[in-house]
Amino acid sequence: MIWSIILPEFAFLSILFFYFKFRKSPEKYATFSLNKKTYSSIITRNEVMHTVWSMFIFALLGGVIDICAANDLTSLYTDNEQYGYTYTFLSFFIVIGLNDIYFYLGHRFLHWKPIFKKIHSIHHQSHTPNPFSAFSFHPLEAVIQIGIIPLVAIFIPLHTGVLLIFSAFLLFMSVYGHCGYELRGGKAKSLHIFTNSIHHNQHHRYVNHNFGLFLIIWDKLFGTLHPKHKQESEAFQKGG
Repeated sequence: MIWSIILPEFAFLSILFFYFKFRKSPEKYATFSLNKKTYSSIITRNEVMHTVWSMFIFALLGGVIDICAANDLTSLYTDNEQYGYTYTFLSFFIVIGLNDIYFYLGHRFLHWKPIFKKIHSIHHQSHTPNPFSAFSFHPLEAVIQIGIIPLVAIFIPLHTGVLLIFSAFLLFMSVYGHCGYELRGGKAKSLHIFTNSIHHNQHHRYVNHNFGLFLIIWDKLFGTLHPKHKQESEAFQKGG
């Protein structure tokens, strides 16, 4: 697989999916809308430019995987019998869990005052999240954010198909968190351990809260969950 093409392609397709899903008739989704605006009125030129740079960084890091794979320096495999079907299945959830810890700690680091001012503040110029703000990063932050993919490819035994699904899921959910719409307002209570679009929208409004990506448990554990997260989520479940 040519990861230098796959990673930016997944990211770009995720952006396009959410952009075209809500662009033409946002009033149709008014019950789910967090920003009550059309994308055309909130997407900035800087967001698009930084996103293009991030795509370039993603391609470079995908190239790292390509080079390592060509020289047998990754832990990727294609034969399920090598580690067994059970491990192949469970490995997806292993890397999801590792990524969630990686993201939370990395995100907290990016909010360290000296780093935030020079690097992460670019991402927070997007006060109203939208699909293009998902990857609107300083180049160094783009490396940190996507860096988990080459790391797990090199150090953790993974079927190439698992890495493919993990990469697609990671990038898709990153855009979903920024899309400005809550699509799972009525989800079952048993699923409340997962973050939603409201969770990350609050992070862009209240920058010292809600650092998690998939799971809400890290914010609860470290006391960084916004006190109104539950209230706003329940309001959406009731239709606003």
